[in-house]
Amino acid sequence: MDITIVIPAFNRKALLKHTLDSILRSPMGHVPVIVVDNGSTDGTNQFLESYCQVHPSVTAASEPERSAAAARNKGLSLVKTAWVYFFDSDDEFEDIPHDWDSSADMIAFPTRQKTDNRISVRAYKPVADPAVHILNGMLNTVSMLFRTSWLKEIGGWNTSCHIWDDWELAARALMTHPRLQWITEKSYHTIRIHPDSLSGPSFKSRYKLQLETIRQVISDTANTDSLTASRCRKALMLRTYIISGKLLYEGDKKASALCREFIENNFGKKPDGATLGRFLEQYTALGLRGAWKIAVWNITRKGKL
Repeated sequence: MDITIVIPAFNRKALLKHTLDSILRSPMGHVPVIVVDNGSTDGTNQFLESYCQVHPSVTAASEPERSAAAARNKGLSLVKTAWVYFFDSDDEFEDIPHDWDSSADMIAFPTRQKTDNRISVRAYKPVADPAVHILNGMLNTVSMLFRTSWLKEIGGWNTSCHIWDDWELAARALMTHPRLQWITEKSYHTIRIHPDSLSGPSFKSRYKLQLETIRQVISDTANTDSLTASRCRKALMLRTYIISGKLLYEGDKKASALCREFIENNFGKKPDGATLGRFLEQYTALGLRGAWKIAVWNITRKGKL
């Protein structure tokens, strides 16, 4: 199988061995693995030196720019295989689909999530609509497999994103209308949610970074067709209203007001779909779940917002 696995790592000494061991004992244990140390200070680099000596299929690299996206791009630049798969340093590897369409640009498949020893399949909808992905985040780092040359053509990972960089990449990728294959017969991998995980649940502590990534996706819409751009921008607006509702639920009215200001600055004072957005904001503020499902239903029912 002509594929390389790339893993960014920052201060993951305590978890990295478990992750790498899970790869090596899997059916993919023979493929090249590139681990990119991202300026760790906990001995991760020294651990990698020792590990690579024992396991020659694993190689180590380093990236001084402190971001997962930069580390992934470093790994991407070193890939020599036709396909590349990105994995996280704190998750458990099981396998990836083997029977994929060799003419595809990207392959997508569902994953599981483990929180407090509870495992569930992450919400996903196997469609190629970037507006749907913007709302439900159906694609994440470990649920995407890329043709190496194609990923480089669309710009790789966006180093301006310090959170949700996989969400941005998937949205940007889908906006190009790629040859996409969904493999849905099973879920692959378990994403562990823990206090140091970038997938963690706190909105109050990270909403500014989330808004910056949303800003990046707004910029991405300039590079797609007008209909897709319009639907994606409205989906981004609704996603921001939902974040505002999460912040209200957490008791941060000031942060919620900043989200409203962000909406006005980026989508206008009375953007189309704002009434639904305000409803989703208040719905979420009450602690009710599934606002994104309402938004997705609206998109897929009407074909527009």
